[in-house]
Amino acid sequence: MPSIWRLTTTLVFALLVAVSVHGQGANTLQGRVVTPSGTQPSNPVRVTLSYNGRTLYETFTDLSGRFSFTGLAKGNYQLTAEGDGATFETTSVYAEVSAFGSAPQLFTQDIQLRAPRGKPIGPAAVINAFVQDVPKSAARAFQQAQKLEHEGKRAEAIVKIREALRIFPAFFEAHLALGNHFVKDGLFKDAIDELDRAREINPNDDRLYQSFGLIMIAQQNYRTAFAVLSEAARLNPKNPVNPYLNGVAHVEYAASVDPSQSESAKIDRNKALDDAERFLRSAGDLSGRKLADVHLQLARVYETRGDRSRAAGELEEYLKQSPEAKNAEAIRGAIKRLRDGP
Repeated sequence: MPSIWRLTTTLVFALLVAVSVHGQGANTLQGRVVTPSGTQPSNPVRVTLSYNGRTLYETFTDLSGRFSFTGLAKGNYQLTAEGDGATFETTSVYAEVSAFGSAPQLFTQDIQLRAPRGKPIGPAAVINAFVQDVPKSAARAFQQAQKLEHEGKRAEAIVKIREALRIFPAFFEAHLALGNHFVKDGLFKDAIDELDRAREINPNDDRLYQSFGLIMIAQQNYRTAFAVLSEAARLNPKNPVNPYLNGVAHVEYAASVDPSQSESAKIDRNKALDDAERFLRSAGDLSGRKLADVHLQLARVYETRGDRSRAAGELEEYLKQSPEAKNAEAIRGAIKRLRDGP
């Protein structure tokens, strides 16, 4: 297996779970981005979390305009929602995380987007969004589950998710969260059962298809992974996670093909690599070149093609964007091997 591949096999699921932010603490800052006309954005919005002028992390809102950052210590943070250049401006707000005691706490700060200067706010748009009226007791149990998960108490979190589902069996977010827990644990049959229940409630959320896609990749059912991840992109074409995961699926498929077996196998693998590069480039474009893991996957593509110099360049770009990555030392070793040759 090429040297880069060992560095990237455990990264993709992190894109589907809550974001861990640099700092000491287990508090959560969540919120919702609201357009100038009072609706939720029709496309994902990039939200940046900063502290003392230093960017800590970036994420994209989900279909409901929600975002979440976890692992926060006490402090005054800045949240910035990036403008689309047409209907709203880049907007920043401040959020105080004033936690007391040792127990993790949940803070909420919404971002009301500003209309572009000189442009009137149009009428509220009609957005095809899924909203549930969740009983307060079920919502409270689910919120407790999220806090427990942020503390690393996953077993206790699952108990609370099940409690939320006992109270409200049609709780979409709870079924999705439980399914993703099962994905992380490799319990794919249980995961599919939960994701199917969630899909019966709301079939138009791209996160469902992302999770199905991850299961199919893990089970090496690549053709099905391509299909469900394409459906995710159809439902939410502006979310860079969707083409990113499809790129990963194609890279993994290429790794499973032995080009020495036949000429058709060689052609099949090369096509998979070409498709992987196309999907990954799309993910990079949609994220504004902020999705650093794209460079890791592109490095795998180029190393497989035998283009060691270009593979090393992608790894160097990854380190520029993620200089404090936990795998930074291993990445530097891979770059050296690629630059120095066999």
